[in-house]
Amino acid sequence: MNDCSIDFRVRYAETDQMKYAHHSVYIVWFEMARLELLRRRGISYAQMEKEGYLLPVIEVRARYFKPAFFDEKLRIKAQFGNIEKARLRINYRVEREGIVICEGYSVHAFTNAEGKPIRPPKFFLDKVLK
Repeated sequence: MNDCSIDFRVRYAETDQMKYAHHSVYIVWFEMARLELLRRRGISYAQMEKEGYLLPVIEVRARYFKPAFFDEKLRIKAQFGNIEKARLRINYRVEREGIVICEGYSVHAFTNAEGKPIRPPKFFLDKVLK
């Protein structure tokens, strides 16, 4: 299975004056889900960095359908998308009680520690494509 979901609650600090979760925190939530998706595949991003592999974000998109509010329980689903050459796409869906409130994706470049694009390391592909 190439996806994962995590449940969490909207924190007070993540809301704006209108009492909505601020649009920028969805990108933070995407990251939270992305790291968990990697972790569940046996990939530690911290270990990847130590070994000189980086995954900087080169594109991110979020489409908002409904607002989220303080203390609401949400579920975010993350799923591996395409892996092409030196790029990886991850798709996200934020839900409240099964209703989609936001969808988005992030695209990452595989780079070495100097920032040079590289192909995905074999260990990464082995764990993601299994």
